[in-house]
Formats: sequence, C-alpha cells, structure tokens
Amino acid sequence: MLAPLAILVVPVGLLAGGFVTMLADRMLSDTPLGLCSRCSACGASLSFAETIPVLGWFRLGGSCRRCGVSVTVGDPIAEAVTAVLFVWVVLRYDQADTLVVIPLILVVAGVALSVTDLTAYRLPDRLVFPTFWLSLVAMTVLSILELERPEALLGAVGSAAGYSLFLFVFHFLKPTAMGFGDVKLALVLGLHTGWVGTAFFGDLRTACRLTFGALLAGMFIFLAFSLVVTALRHVVSADILPDPLDDPDDVTPLHRAAVPLGPGLIVGAWMVVLYPDAVLAVAP
Repeated sequence: MLAPLAILVVPVGLLAGGFVTMLADRMLSDTPLGLCSRCSACGASLSFAETIPVLGWFRLGGSCRRCGVSVTVGDPIAEAVTAVLFVWVVLRYDQADTLVVIPLILVVAGVALSVTDLTAYRLPDRLVFPTFWLSLVAMTVLSILELERPEALLGAVGSAAGYSLFLFVFHFLKPTAMGFGDVKLALVLGLHTGWVGTAFFGDLRTACRLTFGALLAGMFIFLAFSLVVTALRHVVSADILPDPLDDPDDVTPLHRAAVPLGPGLIVGAWMVVLYPDAVLAVAP
C-alpha cells in the first residue's frame, strides 16, 4: 500500500516544489505572485516544459535560453526536497487523516523560507506572516471539526509565543548574532510544534517539551552546518553560500557569521512534526 501511495504523492510534491521555488523567487524580488513563470534576470516567459519541476532545469541546461543567465541548481534541489518531504509526511501520517494538511503547510513554507534565507539572508514578512495565519486558521478549523477539542489550539498558540519570546530575548541581548526575522519565524515554528503536542498528545507540557526540543535540534543543526560551511569556504575556491561580507557596501553587524540560522530552526521543527516520540525521548 505504501509504494502506490508514494507514487501518487510524488507528482503532487513536485508541483508543490515548483510553487516553492516560484514563491521564493517572488519574495526575494518583491514581485507579485502570478501563474506565469518568468526568468528572474530578463523577465522572459517560460514555456510549460521549462517549468516542469526538476526536469525543467535540465531541459534549460541550467541557464535561461533567452539571456543565458545561469539558473541556480538550488531550484531543482528545493523542488526535489519538497517532493521527498511530501511523501515522508503523508507516509508518517494516516493518508485519510485531514490533519496531514498542517505539516504540509510547514513543508511548503519551510522550504521556501530556507531558500530565501540561504540565498539572501532574508525571511520575508510576506511569507512568514501569511504562513502563520494560514496555519492558525487551519488548526482552528481542525481542532473544532476534526479533533472536537478547541483547547488543542491553546498549546499551539502558547508554544508560538514562548518560542518567539525566547528568541526575542536572545536577539535583544545579542542583536548581532540573530536577526529579528528568526524571532518572527519562531512564531510559525512554535505554532506547529505546539500543535503536535496538544493535537496528538493532548498535553500542554508535552507541547512545551517538543518546542524546546525543536529549538535544541535546530541550534545543533545550525552549529553543525556552520562548521561545515566554514570549513568548505577555506578549502574550496567557489562560494558555498553567498557571503554578505563579499559586498562591503551591504554589510551589517548581523551578517558577521555569514551562515543563516533559519534553515536549522526549520529542520528542527520538521523533526518534531515527523518524529515527535524520538524528540520526546531526548528532550528534557
């Protein structure tokens, strides 16, 4: 049963991945969302075949056919990661369970925000806040109609506030080490980790433990990623990540580390969504 289900979900995940890359590009370029895909360099419209997730990048040969500007390999990677996560989430949850909608929202938003943070050190409000409100509305509806436990929403909101407040204090004490975008991102991540605790375990304390576990996991992943990127920058001539320090006219104290925190925090939240029992086994 699992194999046929995965085969059915993969195309949906790839389409979602295509939406993710378009979403990230529009967020970074501050252009409106639209159905027509265009080259971000010259603005030329892309054909349907050129917009097929993953395959479209290979069809283009990694560059725009009109202007020749290279298309980052990050696009097909983000599309493939989204498809894998879609399959992963659906297989972890009961495929007939409407609650699967909640983690799928986090997958789409999480991949898009990781792309924007990795490529431009930005977590756009245009994406963070709509994700928060969409998640909150979906959780409200499901807590009333599906779970018949409206109080399940309290743990989600409480965890969102607690997670964000914790990072706000850290940002206030050391603003050069963490941007305010991460504080706002914590609202979304805490909402989802808290939801897992109250919706599936029915316990506010569990929601708090899962949120704290997501934070610890996210910081560990960030530190490991930072060490790898720093080491590679010393041994590889090509840039592993865009380094804000390369542009002295656009440097702020926030960019001194030159490794974004957001993707690590997002992966930490995904770990809670996919394997809450494992996180609870190690979380204090």
